[in-house]
Amino acid sequence: MKPVQSPAPHLRDIDPVSLRLFLAALEEGSLARAAARENIVPSAVSKRMSEMEDAFGVPLLERGVKGVQATPAGNALATHVRMVLQSMDRMRREMAGFATGVRGSIRLAVSVAALSGELPAQIQSFRRAYPQIDISLEEGTTQEVFRAVLDGQADVAVGSDFGHDGLQVFACGRCDLAAVVPGQHLLADRDTLDYAQLLPFEQIELNRDNGISAVFQQAAQDAGVARRISARVSSHETICMLVARGMGVAVVPMYLKARHANLDIRFIPLSGAWSSTSLCIAVLGLEALPPAARVLLAHLGVAEAGAAA
Repeated sequence: MKPVQSPAPHLRDIDPVSLRLFLAALEEGSLARAAARENIVPSAVSKRMSEMEDAFGVPLLERGVKGVQATPAGNALATHVRMVLQSMDRMRREMAGFATGVRGSIRLAVSVAALSGELPAQIQSFRRAYPQIDISLEEGTTQEVFRAVLDGQADVAVGSDFGHDGLQVFACGRCDLAAVVPGQHLLADRDTLDYAQLLPFEQIELNRDNGISAVFQQAAQDAGVARRISARVSSHETICMLVARGMGVAVVPMYLKARHANLDIRFIPLSGAWSSTSLCIAVLGLEALPPAARVLLAHLGVAEAGAAA
């Protein structure tokens, strides 16, 4: 006569409620406290734990007068249960995203100036609030980021508030500007400077088109003075290095001051119309934005999430 074999575990009968109750029992050390935490009667918890042990064919909990604790098998199962529940939570959030339209990816083009303020922290806050939405961020000059939206290469652009013809824009802050001069320069002891005071000196600027250079070029023309450009370079960091070596003066975002305290240069706030530049968010139009991008604009406080839905 063949020995009677135990029935195969019915894993399909183990549901997420039982898994959560199992973890609650381990964490609380008591079936009664687990029942209270999960708002269920203790007898139901005990029944579900017994059903799980029957399904796996092995004791999972050691029951005693002081409560319950995991057996070796129970400890091993607890690791799997946590992963399963975490995966189910991610699944729930992703499916909720599909149900509400709040899922997808956002192509975000951002200028250097825009990255100098609160935007990085706002992007991180958005990612925490909407982990099911992916953000692809590309940095460029002001003209480049706005052109990316016009050409369909980006959904949203953030940059200085000029050169955005054909786009719908929303104000989103300012970027403080400073003149940067060598430490021993004639202007180094000034508390503030007007941009016109820089025009007699050779200037260093970015080698890519950027909106602020176009504005300053126009200002020089209005003053009847030709700007003298001693160097065009690829980054503001290189500009600061060349200023320290006496190659000229420049205008850069004030936030760079903290990064270059080791260089013999002075950051002097610009006055008047040159004290800061406005920043804006630009899109082709709210009605053309995918739902995820509209949610980003709502998170940044410039549009309602459902404005174009």
